[in-house]
Amino acid sequence: MSIALESLTSCFQGLIPALFCTCSSDGIPNVAMLSQVEYVDPTHVALSFQFFNKSRRNVAENPNALVRLIDPDTAQGWLLRLRYERSETTGPLFDRMALRIEAIASYSGLKGIFKLLAADIYEVISVEPAREEVGVPAIRQRAAAADPVFTMKALQDLSQRIHGADSLERLLDSILAGLEESFGFNHSMILVPSDIPGVLVTIATRGYPESGVGAEIRVGEGEGIIGMVAEARKPIRIAGLLREMLYATIVRERAQQAGLCAAHARIPLPGLAQPESQLGVPLLVRGELVGVLCIESETPYRFHEEDKATIELLGSYLAIAIQNMQLQEAAAAASEPEPIAAPQPKPASAAKQRDVVYYAADECILVDGEYLIRSLPAKILWKLLTSRAQGRAEFTNRELRLDKSLNLPEWKDNLESRLLLLRRRLDQKCPDIRIVPRARGRFALELGCEVQLRMQ
Repeated sequence: MSIALESLTSCFQGLIPALFCTCSSDGIPNVAMLSQVEYVDPTHVALSFQFFNKSRRNVAENPNALVRLIDPDTAQGWLLRLRYERSETTGPLFDRMALRIEAIASYSGLKGIFKLLAADIYEVISVEPAREEVGVPAIRQRAAAADPVFTMKALQDLSQRIHGADSLERLLDSILAGLEESFGFNHSMILVPSDIPGVLVTIATRGYPESGVGAEIRVGEGEGIIGMVAEARKPIRIAGLLREMLYATIVRERAQQAGLCAAHARIPLPGLAQPESQLGVPLLVRGELVGVLCIESETPYRFHEEDKATIELLGSYLAIAIQNMQLQEAAAAASEPEPIAAPQPKPASAAKQRDVVYYAADECILVDGEYLIRSLPAKILWKLLTSRAQGRAEFTNRELRLDKSLNLPEWKDNLESRLLLLRRRLDQKCPDIRIVPRARGRFALELGCEVQLRMQ
């Protein structure tokens, strides 16, 4: 082999579709576009088998095939002459390829329909440069802005930000600000486990017109790669995302026509209208999922193969920082003494009135007929509003933990995360009802309006 297969790493990212050429035993050729060409080892690649029945029949008759790849950095074409060896439907290689396809499928609600059937393993007989084809321009040379961004300097800058944070809120904001200012990632979000099993909730975002705080994703499902990252507990990195999404959308339309999936509204999440690259990183501490970091970019091929190890290390570091802050705030709040006398609340402004309805069966709060929040944050807000109506103005985290009606878990209740989520949700949707920190483990509920409380 004249060219080392491992030197073509950038060609395996899927930014430019690969062409898969086969021929039947009687000499009839067939050309199809491939979803994935995966590097296996110095002499083997794996091709994704999904819908290509004609290619499959040809390979069964004639094991020789040709794949054309394009390097997204230089636009150089490469021809891989292959010989079919076997198909894998289980194992690490299959799981890695299937995970990427399922992540794309989740954007269009096609998980379980748009899926990998097998990873076909081919021996690479030769690698040859292809002649430059007219009409196939370079996607781009790797610009200075797209040079490797996970540098030691950037990591040091982010570390300093993290060490300077003195609360969970400042820590989360510092992480996303650091990703933008030190790494150049302008659009990002962090989701943490909800008190509902198997559900993640958005707690911090950066770079989007709507913050999306409170948006939920179910583990293994939902919109995009976030739910898949949480389920697999492995980073997912996708380049050429817009092309893949268009492909998945076409498949979804055909699946709907065949009655295989229902047309329904997609879960609203903050996100770019036309993302080209996306990175999802699980935030893990000793196997426990602390959250998921998702980064988007309008630049194709923004996250490179050589960054994989650094991305995993970054995820572990951020997870430890978030978990330590959660535990630190919980310990500090638990040691806070109860107030000797609760200050009387200031009179609310009568210029505006809010109708707040708590649906006890669904543990959900609506304000003026619009959804605000549900589950534990909804129960907390209802307790605060009813207590304030009885003359309370200030509260402590400790008293919430001791309140049996909230049914907080006895271990790792993540109360501080729930309060932060509630406060940000109020700021976004109902700014005249405010949770204002007074000291660590102590806060006040302030009203800029009259509140009419109803329970149903």
